[in-house]
Amino acid sequence: MSRIRKYSSRYKDWKKRNDAKKLKNRIKKKKKPKNKVKAKYKYSGTPKIFCVPQVFSIIKNPEETIKFLNMLINEVEKIREITKNNSLRVSSIKNYLINMDNTIEITGDALMYLLTIIRNTRGNKLLPINWKGTFPKSEKMRKFLKNSGYLKYMQTAKENLVNTNEHIQIQTGRGYEYKEEGRIIDIRKKIIDFTCEKLEKNNTQINFLMTMLTEMITNITDHAYNENNIFENNWYIFVENSEERVMYTFMDNGLGIPTTIKKKRSEKFKQMFNLDQEYRYIDAAVKGIEKRSQTGLIERGNGLPSIYEQYVDNKINKLVIISNKAYYTSEESRDLRNSLNGTIFYWEIEKEVKV
Repeated sequence: MSRIRKYSSRYKDWKKRNDAKKLKNRIKKKKKPKNKVKAKYKYSGTPKIFCVPQVFSIIKNPEETIKFLNMLINEVEKIREITKNNSLRVSSIKNYLINMDNTIEITGDALMYLLTIIRNTRGNKLLPINWKGTFPKSEKMRKFLKNSGYLKYMQTAKENLVNTNEHIQIQTGRGYEYKEEGRIIDIRKKIIDFTCEKLEKNNTQINFLMTMLTEMITNITDHAYNENNIFENNWYIFVENSEERVMYTFMDNGLGIPTTIKKKRSEKFKQMFNLDQEYRYIDAAVKGIEKRSQTGLIERGNGLPSIYEQYVDNKINKLVIISNKAYYTSEESRDLRNSLNGTIFYWEIEKEVKV
């Protein structure tokens, strides 16, 4: 360099080449960071098969169905733990097959819960899981599966997606509203309008549905979720129409009514020694025996009694509440062996017989 006069043409050429070389070396260092391995995923071979119960219904076949769903949850949580602890290691995408070949009966509650588990592996909770499924051999159940709206949440062929005016297909959202084709829709109003049409009644006659749905959705905000919950803070709803009745299924996947009800010391003592009967908590809550809202607010704690009141007044013809181990109906209640994460409300409205 001492022989090259500074700022001469030779010096400028040399400096240009030298600067380009330094820049190239800096780029190479950025491309190859030290002690960092990128996660690479490849598909695993044969899928793991999960055979759906013949009667896939939490309402009708709670023990077997909840056991099956909890098995799926445990599988997902294992993958979540492995992914979290080995986020920088080479891993594979797990293929899970939901086999419905031999399923002869399906209800909306089980489908909504299955959807919750599957959706819990996507979006913000993305896991290396690829879900596949088979249709039931039963033509009636194949038709139900398509009409339910379940398939619109799955990766399926367009010919399997069906629009129908006979049901309100499975819908999920937060608060009272959800998005549909770019529009904001109040789920309560949609259900009331649908019910008016199918029952041939006016809004005033079935406005009690507004009270019920408002309480259910509000209870989710107040009680159902905390930072430790494994599912996202959403509700699910499915409304079916038949010749004799309109059937409603509402679900949240929160902590569950028995878990969130504020308990006395004596109740906590019973829980410690597993002497508890969880359905009794729901019975006490729906009948308003105790105001036990976890929020501590005076105006809260009235939600379940206001829902139960519609049954007592014969505005709805059936009411089933399933939450944690509690299986509650007004006629017969019991504790289940298997526990459900969340709460399911099911009710019906009978159609008037035309003479």
